[in-house]
Amino acid sequence: MAKYQVLADWIRQGIETGTLGAGERLPSEQKLQEQFAVSRQTVRRALSVLEEAGILRSRQGSGTFVVDREAEEQRRSRRVAVVTTYVDNYIFPGIIRGIEGALSGQGFQMQLAFTGNRLWREAEVLKDLLSQDLRGLIIETTKSALPNPNLFLYRELMERGIPIVFLNSRYPELEGCPMVSLQDEEAGYLAAGHLIACGHRRLGGLFKSDDGQGIRRYQGFMRGLWEAGIYDRERSMVWFDTEDAADLSQMERKLVERLGGCDGILCYNDSAALEVMELFKRNGILVPGDISVVSVDDTELALRGNVGLTSVQHPKGRLGEKAAEVLLSMIRSGIPGEDHEFEARLSERDSVKKRL
Repeated sequence: MAKYQVLADWIRQGIETGTLGAGERLPSEQKLQEQFAVSRQTVRRALSVLEEAGILRSRQGSGTFVVDREAEEQRRSRRVAVVTTYVDNYIFPGIIRGIEGALSGQGFQMQLAFTGNRLWREAEVLKDLLSQDLRGLIIETTKSALPNPNLFLYRELMERGIPIVFLNSRYPELEGCPMVSLQDEEAGYLAAGHLIACGHRRLGGLFKSDDGQGIRRYQGFMRGLWEAGIYDRERSMVWFDTEDAADLSQMERKLVERLGGCDGILCYNDSAALEVMELFKRNGILVPGDISVVSVDDTELALRGNVGLTSVQHPKGRLGEKAAEVLLSMIRSGIPGEDHEFEARLSERDSVKKRL
């Protein structure tokens, strides 16, 4: 072992055993040099290594001290930014409550913003955050299936030592930023399996094209179809984007033509499913009599109307809590966190008819 490593390990051990207490000054460089029979250069290298690791801190004219981590933590900002696409509807209140509860329980404050799933708004939010004193960022991606022009802003945050955790999807170009999400591909696969098990073969789907969740749900759904030997349903897969989502009735003719002949479909989420079911009703297509419908997210929308909607559960509050836990671990350790995906589970209701 190199001589500087021997000295560095001695200091580390002294801190771990309490021989060197938090905030305590180390012996002078000359005393360390004499005690370990090493050169001044060796002493300075050992101290430099420990300073870089955040274990020691030198003060000009005063010496080198053991970092008092608890005191340092109290002096640092306790603010965490949370950015979602939307705030006051659908699954987002539950996610935000989960995050806030976990953060406040550890003495952190939550600062909330939203993007409306618009890239220009995401850029504005990130630029504002770069001017603030933050400890971390939990953020839902904006149109994550498309190339993102704002990656340079994320990289600036990362260069400043601000850890980032992504919700629901991620930007694959940004390494070291974990994602907390539902198992979206398995959600699509689970929906396909349920429809097939109930005797459906003429299957179709409605998926969101500009978000990663839509892509993964489609991939899982198609995998389920192919494993069942159903290969000819590509024309029955319909795509919409954020602009279309504001009013799917604009796609009414296309949806009726492409999906009306199916006996079972998967919709991207509960909101889209309810619109499609209403659209079918206007065109004399009954759910589940003529067509069965499965969705994803299992929100309160799934319980509205005369037909309860079969839907894959989204963890909502638990997802928010986990995202906060991952971020807090990164803040404390300085080590990149790991992805976490929640298991896909199905809530069965009346929108699927058994055709066996």
